[in-house]
Amino acid sequence: MRWQTAVAAAFGLGDVVEPWTPVSGGRSHLVWRLRTSRGTWAVKRLNRSREDWWLRDYLVAAEVQLAAYERGFPMPRPVHPLDPAAPLLADVRVGDELESFLVHEWHDGRPPTGDVTPWVGATLASLHRLATDGVQDWPPHPVDEWREWLDESPGDFTDAVRAYLPDVTEALAVATAPADLTPVRTHRDVKPDNVLETPHGPLLLDWDGAGPEYAEWELTRAAVYFSRLGEDRAAFDRVITSYEEAGGKRPPASPTSFAGLLRVYLRGAAWMVWRALGHRSVTPPERAAAHTHALELLADLRTSLTNLDTWTTRLH
Repeated sequence: MRWQTAVAAAFGLGDVVEPWTPVSGGRSHLVWRLRTSRGTWAVKRLNRSREDWWLRDYLVAAEVQLAAYERGFPMPRPVHPLDPAAPLLADVRVGDELESFLVHEWHDGRPPTGDVTPWVGATLASLHRLATDGVQDWPPHPVDEWREWLDESPGDFTDAVRAYLPDVTEALAVATAPADLTPVRTHRDVKPDNVLETPHGPLLLDWDGAGPEYAEWELTRAAVYFSRLGEDRAAFDRVITSYEEAGGKRPPASPTSFAGLLRVYLRGAAWMVWRALGHRSVTPPERAAAHTHALELLADLRTSLTNLDTWTTRLH
């Protein structure tokens, strides 16, 4: 109960009335449902880095989240801590341990079971009106760097990763090709896992990765995610057409329109390879999980490359 009490105090949530309950979901951060004398809350413990880049990116995400909430986007109400370490973020200490937490108002709901694709397209079109001055376009790591990482630690895991290097090379050719894109400030991770169906309509969750992005890349990622990786053509088309009907622009029928999805897999896999090889300070369970997650992301990258021509055709 020490952590629960400390988090409740940090965010002014009142007295804890029952032990918090783990919430199943993403692999990046742990989330609990916490009941207190002042309500019910979703508490997220951030799996953060203490490196400067992490806080810099987080501050942008918090700014985008607060701007979206103030404009009435369908999302839970974020809770401000009493003594913030940064906007919406509280560093909470119990004994010698220090952890970072976010809190938002709890909403009863479930993952999407009906067709939310029209809502997805319309919500993205609205989000993409949060214009930005530009996007810092950090290219993915070149394949030569991947080889250097793997050469440092020969073994079964690195052999398994090495088998995907032809896919990494193919994806890099698309993900770094020039394209005429529209910079926006947005959620950046719109997928079924981050949508909650409630009695009052869908809500968009998990804004801590928000920031500058290209509209075309976020839209095509959503179309792929909400159509079971493109298998449901009608759902794919509904995301795109509802976006257009809400005032958005259809992406060009080019593989580069899907470069954002390829970059998600490339960057995510690279990050997990670093963790798996011990290049980041993580716990033994986190390091073990990184082995599995890296290979899952690379498998998704390979599947995406296989489907790229089909997806591109659907944008015509």
